[in-house]
Amino acid sequence: MYIKLQNNPCASPITNILLPHQSLNVTNTFSDDTYRIVFADIQKTFHWIQVPQDYGNPEVLMIVSSNSDNFARRNVIRKTWMNPEKNRIIGEKQRMKVMFLVGVDAKNEAKNTVVLREAEVFGDMIVVNLEDTYVNLTWKSISLLLYGHTKTPPSVKLIGKIDEDVIFYPDQLAHLIQDGTINMTSSSIYGEKWEAGVPVHHKDERSKWYIPETSYKCRVFPSYLSGPFYLVTRKAAERITASTKHRKFISVEDVFISGLLAGDVGVEKKSLPYLYMVDEATTDREKFEMLAWHTLKNDKQFLESWETLRLTRCAGCQRTTRYFRGSRSQVAEEINQ
Repeated sequence: MYIKLQNNPCASPITNILLPHQSLNVTNTFSDDTYRIVFADIQKTFHWIQVPQDYGNPEVLMIVSSNSDNFARRNVIRKTWMNPEKNRIIGEKQRMKVMFLVGVDAKNEAKNTVVLREAEVFGDMIVVNLEDTYVNLTWKSISLLLYGHTKTPPSVKLIGKIDEDVIFYPDQLAHLIQDGTINMTSSSIYGEKWEAGVPVHHKDERSKWYIPETSYKCRVFPSYLSGPFYLVTRKAAERITASTKHRKFISVEDVFISGLLAGDVGVEKKSLPYLYMVDEATTDREKFEMLAWHTLKNDKQFLESWETLRLTRCAGCQRTTRYFRGSRSQVAEEINQ
């Protein structure tokens, strides 16, 4: 099988070349524990320090990109959208598995010990020897996709990347799969789509979105998906992770992965409904349907909003959990459980 890279100098650094599909597989796994990510100008080897042992046979794998410091936020997520008693697709249906992807601190062995103990106790954490910094987000997200298609059972057809500050309703996702909005057998990436034309930050080296012209010379980006939440089919993840050696490294993770790499290998970029990828895009008082909301809420606010909004903004949510009887007065009881 051959994949033709897109014939556009801004979409790919090499054009009019047919590459055997197998030769694209340059993000190599050396062993069960070690892997390498190769870009055109840099490569690094990483180590899976700890991985979950209980996978089951889910169709959807959601991986939360989590900072090693944020134990409290991980617990809030465990109580809310990760809770099998409150999300049928996770609990009753067992169609979705959720894990955290966490890095380590090279200068703080005590903190690393705590993280590894947490991973051992909860069994839901992937720990990799990668420091949790903004510059490393691209490495971390490529690692996430690589894990999703190389370390999981064949039943997994959809891999989700989600940040820990995103309120999410898994049962709403189940409806989008059921009605055909999401096709898990395709080579696609789903999320909030930005159309081509967003300007590239070439001049201000202090900006976290700065990209040197030596890495990407074009003045605007192609279409891409917002970084806090996107879904990648297994087929798309295989293609994206296998195409990295043809691109120079870029630290702007969402543009690089969902825009450039996905575009290079013909992965289709598709918009999803009910997404709010900036905090001010919605409020707790609105009534529109919600799948995911990237929000600046603190832990207490996050928990309270998730519980409250599933009453008003999640048609796909199941209201027959052990503790929930369907009234607003029940929210406080659920929060305190």
